[in-house]
Amino acid sequence: MTMRYVIAICLLFLPAVTPARDLTLTQALDLAEAHSFALKKSQAASDAAKSGVDAAKADRLPTFSASASANYISYVPSLTIALPGLPPISRSVGTHDNYQTDLRLSLPLYTGGKISGGIALADANRELSDALLSASRDQLDYLTRVEYFTLYRSDRQLEVAKASLTRAETINKDANSLYAAGAADSVSLLDASLALTRATFAVKQAETARRASELRLLTYLGLEPTETVNLTDSLSLPSEDSWSTTVDSTKPELKAAAAALEITRRRYNLTRSDYFPTLAAIGGYSYGMPNLDRFNNTWNDYFTIGASLTWTFNLGGKVGMNRQTARYNMQAASYDRDQTAENLGREARLAVEQLKLANQRYASALEEYKIASDNYRLASAQHRDGTLTSNRLVTIEADLTSAQASLSSALVDFHIAQSAYYYAIGSPNLRKGN
Repeated sequence: MTMRYVIAICLLFLPAVTPARDLTLTQALDLAEAHSFALKKSQAASDAAKSGVDAAKADRLPTFSASASANYISYVPSLTIALPGLPPISRSVGTHDNYQTDLRLSLPLYTGGKISGGIALADANRELSDALLSASRDQLDYLTRVEYFTLYRSDRQLEVAKASLTRAETINKDANSLYAAGAADSVSLLDASLALTRATFAVKQAETARRASELRLLTYLGLEPTETVNLTDSLSLPSEDSWSTTVDSTKPELKAAAAALEITRRRYNLTRSDYFPTLAAIGGYSYGMPNLDRFNNTWNDYFTIGASLTWTFNLGGKVGMNRQTARYNMQAASYDRDQTAENLGREARLAVEQLKLANQRYASALEEYKIASDNYRLASAQHRDGTLTSNRLVTIEADLTSAQASLSSALVDFHIAQSAYYYAIGSPNLRKGN
């Protein structure tokens, strides 16, 4: 019984082992989007722009205002009338105590395009905010894919290091056996031991690199740094394909540039409304004491209905200069849009070239791995027969390890280059899994 209690107490103080989280690329993208503060900021800006459109449309509706006041006047003027033969008559004009309530309703009838132009401008701002939101999402998806594939590469590099360690242990074991049989000298024994030491350190180095890559991915996903993830996606093999260099017209950067141009165009059109008057229908109700009747200290009210016309002119030509400024801003935005389209086209062509190179690099690495694998298999047999020195076998094993690492890196590099290609042309595949 005592031993059972001791075991139970020891188990209580052992750290809890959290199983690794299985993670697909699609799940990683979802977690990154749910965590990203930059994306949340862009979403808030987009929501604000949508509210701006509703606010601009509300200018078409009537405006209601209400005011009420109560005050005391220390001096009230009086009116004195003197008639011949009669005592003078004096009446106060107003009262010391004043109470007033005014209600006013104004409906715009004609604004020269100010309201419709304001709505169009707010809608263009909304389009710009939506485009920037999509651009932030695409950038986040691209960076998440890169970190996911980078961790995948670290996993493969760790596997390569462990496989190299296993081969180094086998070589060391065979070298000791040959040395014991007198078929190998001490130099071969030291070469095998040195290779084993290096392979052991390579495993530790690969484990550290893998953890560092995992921490970067966990940060993007908003997961606790104490967690571990197990990537469950297997990368598809590269294949020859005809990659298009055409940038999708819905790419957020293009839409943002077009929206920025539309904003300047709307502002240019809006300056024209300054040439025209503003006409509004007005109605009001007033109630107070003494209100309009300044001679009687009584409550009274009245209604008002009519129209208001406002037309202002600047004698210095301010409206025309504002319109000219808006036209120049529109031209500048047009050049920005053309520059953006040109830059995106160049980036798309560069991405295709990098993708082609990554495909060729993988094909070369695959051929190199096949040759190195066959070479090591034959060399291992010769080493066991004593016809090949341990030093030579260690060199051949190093070549095999390098080929394995190059092959795994080439595969990941292709998928990273493919992600960059998706990002450059605005492909919807960027949001999809592997």
